[in-house]
Amino acid sequence: MNKRSLGYGFLFGSIAGAITALLAAPTSGKELRVQLKETADDWASNLQDIRLNLTRLKNSFSKLSGEGKEIAIEIIHDIKTSINEWQKEIEPTKQSLFNELKEIQKTIEELEIKTNKNA
Repeated sequence: MNKRSLGYGFLFGSIAGAITALLAAPTSGKELRVQLKETADDWASNLQDIRLNLTRLKNSFSKLSGEGKEIAIEIIHDIKTSINEWQKEIEPTKQSLFNELKEIQKTIEELEIKTNKNA
């Protein structure tokens, strides 16, 4: 969901709820107009607060995204470093296993040759 859409949803939802509450209240039209005039400044102040809060929320999301990206890059770097170190550590063992496999293969070939001569 788009952040801007979410912000507009909150804003318009708040406005619609307030208007519904005012219109559903048991007052006359004249009293309602007076109340609306009296609360106009409150509405403007509330809208300004909502706008400020949405800006702060947007900045928080941006900061969090940036921090998440930095952490992900750091983790990837650490994983690559660990893999490289592991590969260096196993190299002697890897070479030893390779040599042993060559010896086993050589022994098998010698056994095949002896078996074929005896057959």
